[in-house]
Amino acid sequence: MVCKYVLRLCLLIILWIGPNCALIAQQARIDSVRNQIPLLVGKEKVDALNSLTRGVMYSTPDEAMDLSRQAVELSGKSDYEEGEVMALINQGVILNGKSLYQKAEEVLNHAKDISESIGFHRGLAYSNLSLVTICIRRNDYGRGIELSFSGIEAAKKIGNVDLEVSNLINIGSIKQSLKDYVSAETFLLDARSLAESNTRVPEMRKGQINGSLGILSAVKKDYGSALTYFQEALRIFETHNSQAQTANVLLNMGYSYAQLGEFSNANEYYDQAESIWTELKNERSLAIILKNRSELMIGAGEPRSAINFLKKALEKEVFLDDLVLSDIYSLLSRANESISKHKEALAYYRQYIGLKDSLSMRASEKNIAGMTERFEFQKMKTEKEMQLQQIEIENLKIAKSRQVILIVAVVLLMIAFWAVWNRNKLKTKLIIKEKDRLIAHQEVILQQHQFETEKEGLVAYAKGLLSSNETLEKKALELEEKLETDQRNNADVDDLVAKMQFAVNGEKDWAAFVLYFEAVYPQFFSLIEHNKKVQLTTSEQRLLALLKINLSNKEIAVLLNISSDSVIRAKYRLKQKLGFVETKEMLDFLSDLV
Repeated sequence: MVCKYVLRLCLLIILWIGPNCALIAQQARIDSVRNQIPLLVGKEKVDALNSLTRGVMYSTPDEAMDLSRQAVELSGKSDYEEGEVMALINQGVILNGKSLYQKAEEVLNHAKDISESIGFHRGLAYSNLSLVTICIRRNDYGRGIELSFSGIEAAKKIGNVDLEVSNLINIGSIKQSLKDYVSAETFLLDARSLAESNTRVPEMRKGQINGSLGILSAVKKDYGSALTYFQEALRIFETHNSQAQTANVLLNMGYSYAQLGEFSNANEYYDQAESIWTELKNERSLAIILKNRSELMIGAGEPRSAINFLKKALEKEVFLDDLVLSDIYSLLSRANESISKHKEALAYYRQYIGLKDSLSMRASEKNIAGMTERFEFQKMKTEKEMQLQQIEIENLKIAKSRQVILIVAVVLLMIAFWAVWNRNKLKTKLIIKEKDRLIAHQEVILQQHQFETEKEGLVAYAKGLLSSNETLEKKALELEEKLETDQRNNADVDDLVAKMQFAVNGEKDWAAFVLYFEAVYPQFFSLIEHNKKVQLTTSEQRLLALLKINLSNKEIAVLLNISSDSVIRAKYRLKQKLGFVETKEMLDFLSDLV
């Protein structure tokens, strides 16, 4: 007998040591990270802060929130968007645990937007996972399933089996809420199979699976199986000191015992759950416990106690959704009816019916909105597919057109090349033939007149040279006398006038003059054409050059072998062409032009 008690005592000691050793080890890891944080900087410090936040978010949520804020601030200074995303996700989880769903959703959506913008699949997976929890609480099941499947895809991309399992659990829970129990069980069993076959999935996740399977069994009124699942989940959550999840399981166990009629066991588990939720300041869950206790009181024939519990639950109305409120009003109506307070019962029943109708209407609106959204999405998808098909057809047409154009262009190019080649070949033959004929004819003439031509040419060249020399000497003397009295000319003009002694007579002389002139004033004519947007004739170039060196109308007339009046008219036409009002403006422009 003593041996029996000793064995029991040893077993209790082992059961106590196991969880507490795990808690000690977990606390040691948290303390280790906490001690390292002051020694770290930049991204490493952000990661450490996020790790510590996850370690304490369920035990000390206020401290966890402060740590996550530090991580967000440091992420901004370190330009570490991934760290900021994980810190925001931690904040969302903490706010969700405090039933601050609106703020939690805003923070998590912000984390999701950042993750999508930088392609951070890990952040996308975790933000989706946390948003699903809020969707479930708000009965937004369509978006919850959408986010869960998106989370599974993101989890596969980063090779995180644990996240994949978590999303499968969420889908199972949503399917259960939709009363699709067969699908719910299928997803939950898939999650359990994946968790058991992979060592990287933590025990906590297996606890969640057992908890979800227990809820599913309770919904199907198989409370014996439900309690078995809940007991396994409770063992895992208590081992890992997960207070919120422990409280949820205790609440569900109390409900299961209540349905079996074991009120003392039900109250015992409700007490434990209430203690934890009070510590965590979760008003919504405390209200649910009060509602469940009222059901016990009604079942035990104590409606007045039930009414007290329900009124305390209504004090937390701000934290409750319409579904929970409708249950409370329904129970209040029943409890008041049982003690013959028909007026109060009717008032609560009307509130219950109003909420129920509102829930039904919202559910219908959501269904209609969901169907409309799916229809619009399918319509848009079909239109996009048709557009893509049309684009592909147009691209094929363009490609074929280009091929045809290319082939035609190649053929035309070959024909043009052949035509040009034949034309040049024929032209070359004709030129050669004509040259041969001219050479033959020239040879005959040269042989006949060679002596006379050479003699006459020599005489003509000598006369022309003599006449040219006399004329140039006279012009040179006149220009030298002018330059002595004209102070506007410079050394360059003097040089130019000196060089005129060699050639300013006829086309050949003008060509020589142009060479000398452009050596002194490079790009003179091209600058005028560029500035005034005109095209100069040879005569206009001659006149501009002579004006540039400040020759008078009379001198220009002698050199160009025209009258002074002709020079004046030519200057007037040139002034108009260049866009000047006064001749002085044109002369100043030419003088300043470099």
